[in-house]
Amino acid sequence: MTRVLNLILCISITACGGTETPDPKDVTDVGSTSFDVVTNPHADRPGFEEFTHYVDMNGLGVYGEDGISEDKMRYVAAVFAELLDNDEDGQWDDPNIFAELLKQEALMPIFAREGSKAEQAFFENYDGDGVSAVLYNNEVDPSQPGHWGADATVEETLHTINHVGHVSVYPAQFGLEPDSSLLSDAMDVARGGQWRSFPDEYPEEAWYHYDDRTCDYECMAIEYIYWAIVSNMEILNDPETCEGIANEWELCSRELLKEGDVLVYSLITDPNQPLPQLAPDGIYAP
Repeated sequence: MTRVLNLILCISITACGGTETPDPKDVTDVGSTSFDVVTNPHADRPGFEEFTHYVDMNGLGVYGEDGISEDKMRYVAAVFAELLDNDEDGQWDDPNIFAELLKQEALMPIFAREGSKAEQAFFENYDGDGVSAVLYNNEVDPSQPGHWGADATVEETLHTINHVGHVSVYPAQFGLEPDSSLLSDAMDVARGGQWRSFPDEYPEEAWYHYDDRTCDYECMAIEYIYWAIVSNMEILNDPETCEGIANEWELCSRELLKEGDVLVYSLITDPNQPLPQLAPDGIYAP
C-alpha cells in the first residue's frame, strides 16, 4: 500500500478541495450509527462515477465499487467510527479532528482490485483533500480487525484520519516535514538519525527501519505513527506478527513501545490531542 499512500499524499498536498470548517462545538455528538449501504449518491462527481454503493458515516463517506460486499462496507464504516469515538460513548473523542475531516470531505474508497475501473477513474480525476489511503477487497477481513497480513482497514483508515485530520489541526505535534513537529523529532530518533531518504544501512540502535524507496520522508512519518498507535493498541502483540514486521518495526507491543520509544509514546497518549488507544473490533455500539 505504500505506493498508493505516497501517490495520494502528493495529491492531497497539492489539491484544493474541502468546504467551510464546521464549528467543533456543533459536531461533538455522534449522529447515525446505522451505516446503511445505499446506491452511490455522488456518481456525478469527478472520480466517483465507478463506485456503485456508499455508506454515510456521519458525513464521512465509504465508497465501494461493484463486487464489494455490504458487510465489508458496514465494517469499514464501523472501524472509521471506532477510531474517532474510541470509547464508544456517543461523542467524538476530538471534535476538532472530526470537524476537519468533515471540512475536507474525508472518505475511504474500497476497490475490487488494483487496476479496476473505479481505481483508474478515482486516481485520474479525484481533486480533493479528503483521502490519504485506499482499500482493496482482498485487504478487508471483518473477522480479523487490523490483523497484520489479513486486514488493512485499521491501517488505511488511520492514515486518512492522521493525515487529513491531525497533521492539519495539530501541526506542531504531527507535522510531517523534517524538523517540523514532535512526530518528526521522534521518528528521527527511532530511525537512528534524520534520514531525508534512506541510509545505506540503518544504525544498529534504530527500531524503525523503513526501506521502501517509493515512500518519502512524509510518507514514512505517516507509517511511523501508524506503527506506534497499533503497537499501543496491542494489535501486533503476537509472536508471528512481531517476527513478520521486525524488518521494519521492532516495538510490537505496548510495553516495548512505552520503554523503547518514549517520545512517540508520550505523543500518542497525550490527552490534549487524543488518539485512539483501544483496538477496533468492527462493531460500533455507543
